[in-house]
Amino acid sequence: MDIALSGRGVDVSVALRRRVETKVAKVTRFLPKITEARIVLGLERHRHVAELTLQAKGTTLRAEAAANDFYTAVDLAVDNLERQVRRRKDRLRSPKPRQSRRVARPSAGTASAAPADESAGVVVRRLSTKPMSVDEALEQMRGRKDPVLVFTNARSRAVNVLHRRPDGQLELVQPAG
Repeated sequence: MDIALSGRGVDVSVALRRRVETKVAKVTRFLPKITEARIVLGLERHRHVAELTLQAKGTTLRAEAAANDFYTAVDLAVDNLERQVRRRKDRLRSPKPRQSRRVARPSAGTASAAPADESAGVVVRRLSTKPMSVDEALEQMRGRKDPVLVFTNARSRAVNVLHRRPDGQLELVQPAG
């Protein structure tokens, strides 16, 4: 890890440099793939400002803190970076919520609807169809792996389905009438 420490209008002492390096090394415990750390210490009137930027694999983390002295400012900025790193790692480790499959069920208010078979697992998929000719649909079907293409026939304005059969042949399903 490369550590670049600089001061804006301030000479950085050896003791302060060692303190900053040990504090930044502490963050590498949580995020081991840090490639570069840039620390800028500056004096703005009576405030001592520490700006820390960590460049890690796939992300950049930045923290800034101000205090009455540089040691406290660096401590506050490193604490802020640690919180960011922990939050990031928790987000990456936490399981992603899976999309639930929607099951078509009759509404409670309709008595004439037949009860849905729970074991059938009917999946409802809503599609917006694109108007195209049968030739265009055949061309699109050749370029994709999905076995079904739903489209609006440009000539008849009816919804058609182009289906790839298990033997590899394409089958066009058109509404009767």
